[in-house]
Amino acid sequence: MKSNARIAPLRSSLQLALVGMAVAVLAGCTSHAEKHEVTPAAVIPVRETILAATPEGRRVEAVGSLRAARTATLSARIMGSVLELRKEAGDPIRRGEVLVVIDPREVSGQIAQAEGALAQARAALTLAETNFSRFDGLFTRGSASQLELDSARYQRDTAAGAVKQAEGAVETARSYRAYSEVAAPFDGRVVDRKCEVGDLATPGRPLLEVEDAREIRLYVALAEDELALATVGGTVAVTVPALGDREFEGRVAEIVPSLDPATRTFLVKLDLPSDAALRAGLFARARFLGGSAEVVRLPRNAMVRRGSLTGAFTIEDGKAAFRLLVLDDQPGSEPRIVSGLDAGARVILDPPATLENGSPVEVRS
Repeated sequence: MKSNARIAPLRSSLQLALVGMAVAVLAGCTSHAEKHEVTPAAVIPVRETILAATPEGRRVEAVGSLRAARTATLSARIMGSVLELRKEAGDPIRRGEVLVVIDPREVSGQIAQAEGALAQARAALTLAETNFSRFDGLFTRGSASQLELDSARYQRDTAAGAVKQAEGAVETARSYRAYSEVAAPFDGRVVDRKCEVGDLATPGRPLLEVEDAREIRLYVALAEDELALATVGGTVAVTVPALGDREFEGRVAEIVPSLDPATRTFLVKLDLPSDAALRAGLFARARFLGGSAEVVRLPRNAMVRRGSLTGAFTIEDGKAAFRLLVLDDQPGSEPRIVSGLDAGARVILDPPATLENGSPVEVRS
């Protein structure tokens, strides 16, 4: 009996302890749940504008590279070693100035051969004329037949033709001597040198590239539906980014009538004014204007830049939505939206720094 009396208090103490632990666990769970309750995001007040399309003069920008209006590749017309190169890339040249000298010894040998053949032809002609005179006299006295006289006449005429042919060969060979000196075809400058002293020049091998840098042209491509904006003689605004976006007045000089089947574009050539800053190879933009088109422009205080990306926040179902945009941004006007948003879109002005994609917003005046 004493033993049971001792056990009863122990059981009671154990039960009380278990109850206390359960209460503590429940309290801890309740506290943990309270800490993880999601607080609703705060509504951000914003201002908005609704994009509208307005009719504006149609403008198309075409890009291309500047080129010299006149270029030429100077090639060898005879075979021989290059003896002299009198100009380097970038050097100015004058029309008729000798730029390359080729060893003329091979040409001299060809001239000597042609002159020797001419001497032989003249000697054969002298003999043929003597024979013809002899047979003509014999025929008159009845000592030679008609066939013998005709044969002598044929030999004389053949020899005379051989002399003319040899004289032409001599003249041709002598003309090649002038080809040993390659001269500039016009005033300009050397663009590239394609040979060195000692190289073997062969007929058709390029030696120098030259250009007339006084006249510069811009070559651009226009799509099929844009070609109507270009008219021969019309003026076009041209900018060169490398020159600080300086603007030049270009004149449409030529429109190539054939369509490039790969790009579906037409080539347009623009003459630019004479300016020392304009050099062949520079990148340039040409703006063609004409007609009318509906244009949607974005206020500058709605533009948002995220690294290299540009966009704007719109309001959709009471939340902010970030939209990437392609803009045509020219100085002096608000950027034109090329793609990304259309007229009627609700755009947020001066978006707060805390605004994120999906943030709840409220429009306030």
